[in-house]
Amino acid sequence: MCPKTYRFLGHTKICSYMELTEKIGKRITELRKAKKISQQKFSYEADIERSFLTHIEKGRKNISVGTLQRILEGLEISFKEFFNSEIFANGKKKKS
Repeated sequence: MCPKTYRFLGHTKICSYMELTEKIGKRITELRKAKKISQQKFSYEADIERSFLTHIEKGRKNISVGTLQRILEGLEISFKEFFNSEIFANGKKKKS
């Protein structure tokens, strides 16, 4: 559940959206660290500002599909492989 509490109906959608950006950022960080690449080096390879990458990894920025594609190319991973992770499972077990 979202740590912020508001009294309007759109709250659930806002929190779900924020959680997705956090999951994407966490997955990018996980993959980048697995390859032992610094943020500085990776941002250069993916043609993204380092400060923007920091915000993405912390789930603070919404990114376009094009930006995600550049990041995934830098990580040498497909969209399918990226989203096929326990991070995106929503409590469901991943199929083998």
